[in-house]
This record gives sequence, C-alpha cells and structure tokens, in this order.
Amino acid sequence: MRLILLLIVWTTSLAAQPDTGREPRVADGLDSLLAVPHIDSVIAELGDSLFVPPAKRARIVRDRYGVPHIYGHTDIEVAFGFGYAQAQDHLIEMLLSYRQAKGEMAEVVGPSAIESDFKSRTWRIDRVAGELYGTIPEDTRRYIRGFVDGVNHYIDIHRQVLPSWVEPIRGTDVVAATRWMVLQFVEKQGTAELAAKGLAPDVPAGVLGSNQVVVAPTRSAGGRTIMMSDLHFPWEAPYRMYEAHLVSGEGLRVYGGTFFGWPVLFQGHNGQLAWSFTTNDADVFDLYEVKLDPANPRRYLYEREKERVSSRQVGIRVRRGEGMEEISRTLLSTHHGPVYKMGENWAYAAKAPIDEIANVVGQLYHMGRASNLPQFRSAVSQLQIPSINVMYGDIEGTTYYVFAARSPVRSDKFDWRAPVPGWTKDSEWRGVLPFSQLPQVVNPIPGFMQNCNVPPDALTSDPLLDRSSYPASLGWGKMTDRGRRARTWLASRDLVSIEDLIELSRDSYLIPAEELKGLILGGYNQIWQELYDPDAHVAGAVNLLRAWDNRADVDSRAVLLFATWQRRFGPLVEQLPHDQRVDTRVLQRVAVDALQQAVAYMMETYGRLDLRWGEVHVIERGDTVHPVGGSPDGMEAVHSTWSEHGDDGVYRVTGGSAFTMVVALDEEPEAWTLVPFGSSEDTLSAHFADQAERQADGRFKRAWYTTLEVATHAESVLTVPFEGEEIERERMRVWWRSRALRRAAPNDTTQVEEIVD
Repeated sequence: MRLILLLIVWTTSLAAQPDTGREPRVADGLDSLLAVPHIDSVIAELGDSLFVPPAKRARIVRDRYGVPHIYGHTDIEVAFGFGYAQAQDHLIEMLLSYRQAKGEMAEVVGPSAIESDFKSRTWRIDRVAGELYGTIPEDTRRYIRGFVDGVNHYIDIHRQVLPSWVEPIRGTDVVAATRWMVLQFVEKQGTAELAAKGLAPDVPAGVLGSNQVVVAPTRSAGGRTIMMSDLHFPWEAPYRMYEAHLVSGEGLRVYGGTFFGWPVLFQGHNGQLAWSFTTNDADVFDLYEVKLDPANPRRYLYEREKERVSSRQVGIRVRRGEGMEEISRTLLSTHHGPVYKMGENWAYAAKAPIDEIANVVGQLYHMGRASNLPQFRSAVSQLQIPSINVMYGDIEGTTYYVFAARSPVRSDKFDWRAPVPGWTKDSEWRGVLPFSQLPQVVNPIPGFMQNCNVPPDALTSDPLLDRSSYPASLGWGKMTDRGRRARTWLASRDLVSIEDLIELSRDSYLIPAEELKGLILGGYNQIWQELYDPDAHVAGAVNLLRAWDNRADVDSRAVLLFATWQRRFGPLVEQLPHDQRVDTRVLQRVAVDALQQAVAYMMETYGRLDLRWGEVHVIERGDTVHPVGGSPDGMEAVHSTWSEHGDDGVYRVTGGSAFTMVVALDEEPEAWTLVPFGSSEDTLSAHFADQAERQADGRFKRAWYTTLEVATHAESVLTVPFEGEEIERERMRVWWRSRALRRAAPNDTTQVEEIVD
C-alpha cells in the first residue's frame, strides 16, 4: 500500500512540474526503488542461507546461462519455484501447449490449429485427464499442485501486462499436456497402417529419433559411469526442451531437461544415477478395418451382430482476425476407438493405450528421486510412456536397458503393422505384456550400450537378446545409420572418456555417403567420355566428392552437392523396375544422371559447387544467424539436424538435437549440456539466443550441480512466492519495466504479441 501511495505522489508531482525535460528525475527515483539488487550484494547478504530459503518458499538461483537452480525445504516448494521459473521464461509457449492438449489452441492462434484441436477432442485428451486425475497418487498430485500454484502466482503478479486470453491453469492441464505428448509418440508407431489408408500421424515418421549411450566404469577412461543423451525433437512447442536443476531438503536433487510446461524432468541425472530415452518401435497403435452396415452406416458388423457407431458433436472456437468463429464436427468411434476415416461401406478406427495414461508426471518424478536400480525399475514399470527405450547408469557402475512398451498381447494371426479386421474377437487386445517379459539387459560384458532407435539386440558389440524369445507383435525395429555408427565407434575404443562422448554426440559422418558415393564415381569412370561437360562442372563435382571425407561438418564442401544429388537419385531409382534396382550398372547410370541434374541446379541456384555446408545450413534465432554442421534431410548422422529448404537456397534448421547431456557420475558429478537457443523465450533476455552459437559450434556448457558451483556462477536470485509488500513492489516493477520498454520501442511488436494479444 505504501508503494502505491508513493507512486501516486510521484505521479502527481510529475504532472505538476513544468515541461523542462527533467522527467528522468522521477523515473530515476522509481528505478531506484524498484531496482533488483546486484547479485554480489544478494549473495553477501544471504551468505550460508543462499540455498536455504524461508519455510514455504522456493529460491530460484539462475546461473550465467539463465538456467534455474531451484531450492526448497520440500519437493512441493521446489515445484512451486519450477512453475514460477518456467512462467518467467516461456509462459505463452507453455499456455499454448496446454491449450493444444485441451483442443482450445485455435481460439488463440487461429485456423492453423483447427486439426490439432479436433485431434485432441477425438482422443479426449483433456476429458480423460480430468476423469483420471483422482487416481494419480496423492504425493504426485501435491507436487503438480505446487507447480500449478507457481505458474498461477506468476500470472497473478504479471496480470496487467499479459494478453487477455491468459487464464490460471489447473492440475488437469498439466496432465493433459503429458497425455498429448504420449499420443504423438504412440500415433507415430502407426505410421505404416495409417499410410496404407492415405493417412499420416501429426508427427512425421523421421521425427522423435534420439541417441543414447552408457559406458560402464570398466570401459570408461576415468573409471566412472558415463552417459550421453541426445534427444531429437522439433525446436518448437510442445516439443521444445527446457533445462533446470531441482533440489529439495526431502532428497530431490535432479538436473536435466524437460518439455515446456512439464513439472518434472524428462531425462537427466541426480548425482546417483542418470537416465535417458529414445523412442522404440513398439507396436502400440492399431488401425481396425470396420464393416459398416449398408442399410445404416451408423452401425457396424461385429461377430455377426450389429454395433452402434458412437457419435459426439464437438465444437471449437477459431480466431479469425478480430473475430471468433464456431466450427463443429461429428466425431465418430467404435468400441475399438476413434474413427480416423469413413468410407461408403468401410471405416477405419484406431486403438492405442491412451485412455489409461494419466501418471506420466508420477513416473518421471519417482525416476528422478530413485537412488538405485530397483527403485528406478519400479518407477519405469508403470509404463506411462508406452514406447521408449530407457537407458540407465549409476554411481556404483550398474548399467541397464529396457525396451519399455505398453505392448498389447495379441493374436499372431494378423500382420499388426497393417490394418486388421475389426469384425472379429480374434483381433481384440488381450491385456498388456508384463514388464518382466520386456527385453532388458543389465551390465553387458562389452561394458557399453547404445540405442539410437535400434532393436534391442543391437545395443552393443555382442547380441545379448534373442528376438525369437519375444512376441512377434511386440515390435522390434530396424538398425539405423546412427546406431551403426555409434556402435562401431564405441566398439573400436578400449576406453571412452566424457570428452569422447561429447565428440560422438556431434559426429557428422554420413554412412549413406560412404555407401552411395561409389555409384557416382564408378558410373562416371564408365561413361565420362560420353558426357557433354563443356565447362567441366560434372568433372569438378566428381573430384569434389572423391576428396570428401563423408562428414557433414560446417566447413565440408561436398555435403550440399551430395544432399542435392541424393534428393534426385532416390526418385529416379523408384521409377526403375524392381529387378533393375539391384543392378549395379543401371544404378551407376542413374547416379550420373542425378549428378548432372544436381550440378545444373547448384550452378543455377548458387553459382558454384564447392560451398561450405555452413554457408547454406544455418541456425536462426531472432536477428542472429549461425552456420552449423549436421546431417542433411534424408540422411542420418549421429549429429542430427532437420531443416527447411528456403527459396533462397538456405537450409534453416528447425529440429534435431533438442537437449544434449553428457554426464560422468562421481561424488561430484560432471555434466555438460546444450539446448538449441537459450533458456528464455523473451526476445529481450540475454538468454534468448546465447546458446545458439554454442549449438552451432558444438561447444557444450558446464551444467553446474554442487552448491559451490552454482554460487560461483550465479547471475540472479529470486525468492517466491512474493509476500506482503513484496507483491506490490513486484507488480509495480513489472508495470514499470513494461512502460519503459514501450517508451523505448513504441512500434516494436513481437510475433507472439501479434498473435495472442
């Protein structure tokens, strides 16, 4: 109240002054009153209590990369601080993710979200979150409530400067967001059967691949367990990753990365153990072919009976300019699940283990709190993420892998990677394969494991699992180029260091180049005398490829040429009769034809062939552009990048390595991390793009874990929730900062503000 009165007095005083250009005196007074104390003075004042906040409050200590290290007496207090910290860094993005999960995003962003909203309503993502919320264990619900309270405290403090559509969140919003992400993972596994009927998952088939490696002390240069985790996702919400460190007096000490709006860390380490995920090929999505009753298409045949096709009328609100439009659809379902496609006499209904998923937060919470393998396995056995490879290593030297899948038990009569008959009981699911019967490995003799989305029997240099011992319908997967490269790389080293794993995480060797380049060179050697090449451009291209080391490094000068060639070679091969696709002489001719086309395109587009990969392959963030290496689209390197090819010939990276961590477990763990851009989505923040150059250069930053490390590198300290007069002071600080920014740049409007304000 005193602050408000002071502001009124100052404002009145300002109004009474003549216009002499001396307004800064009042502004200086407010700046002085509302200024945040310098970090050195804060640390000196708090002393030993820096990491011991007052009871029922959390302390957010940010390091010089803006990463929040959050401390509290209880896990719930830490959850509150984590909610507040995330809201500081990406409130709008997390709220849009929650709206996407609820099927209400089009109300804010417009027509681009219509299909997403109906997909969420089709699978009842938010409704089931509400129905099952009470089944979540009480400790997890309390933790979620703490996080929600932290986000809502931020919204309350900043209400005056937020878009009008921003509303307080609920615990069910958090649960729905995790369910929406699980749906993306699960639907991806139905790519084959969906494609058979002209359908596709929301996430393209190549997306959601990742890399993971664990090395036992017997194979590590420092005698420590070391792990590399490299999660691959699109660099946009809801897939964007956020880095944090959570510490409570109740034993929570976890560091890692998670998705925007999630209250727990998706992968990381807690000093005692580290874990990572990649998606596996578990078949957890089925498409049922349903025979409709010719006399009544709202009924379908099942076991010689007629069942009713259920229907729901669902409406969504869509923002169009300044107005709002209502759009309604009838959503249909059978007892198998929602109808994806409807024909004259047939329908195709999907089945997936979505309706029983509600406790992703609880599983991850207890994984992060585990201190040994039995506790960790107990958490993973909940199978709340239905199709992931889980890799584990601990300070005692134990390494572990499990093909974690909520895999249905099904008849072996059918090909479950294709649509199956929906009119017979034979195709019904018969429960879930028990966790104990899933492929698992503990402490393999070679001393290392990798899973770059590869089958369970390709983890290490020895085949440890026999796929014939598991149900054919489990799903096993195929070897990837990333897996081949990682396994060979690891097997060739007697000892592996943490520096080696950092190097491996950014390895850009292209196995397709190794295998296919020979077709170009062999074909050219056969027919070079017949080619019309007056400017010797094709000959120059051949020499460029011959000298290339097959790496997609930022300075490599043949990557662009090879990628341009491959985009033409593949379609030409597809046009060949099947018997000619294995004829080397034919393939060599096609390879040279594709090379001529690639050379013509590059000369027309770029004017030369020997461009550095980094000249056209870039990371953009705000006004900054950074050249970057990494795999071109259509090829795999351990260092994965996905890009969009612009009309200007530039490849702008839009995804790939979204959160990378390399950690060595010891009494004082050593960890190194990278995210694509920075810790903040605020374009005015110093941490909006401060890691973009590091991401481009592959320069990892240290992930500080001990209190000494955090204190040494602290940039700011904040204690929340605000209390008493602090609340008014913080609200005034928010208002004053917003006013100052508007005066400094009155015409500057960010894209987000244009969309959502």
